[in-house]
Amino acid sequence: MPWGSTEWADRYFWLIDAERPGDYPVLARPEDGEWCRYNMSTSEFLYRVLADADFQPFGIAQYDLGTTFEPGSGGPLDGQPL
Repeated sequence: MPWGSTEWADRYFWLIDAERPGDYPVLARPEDGEWCRYNMSTSEFLYRVLADADFQPFGIAQYDLGTTFEPGSGGPLDGQPL
């Protein structure tokens, strides 16, 4: 079941198996790469993508992009910083 993607065309899925209810490993695939299976929670996977520079091919910490957050426009804050 798909649950996410990136601007670099990485795709993220949960593997659902009727034989193992409640167990949803993460399947991930870079744009032109092989499927990778991760037997970890979604939150751990996302943490590693964002914070672990050695988590290849998905880790983005190696690029030192910094952290930013900007609220969307059109809402009650209308783009104002929190």
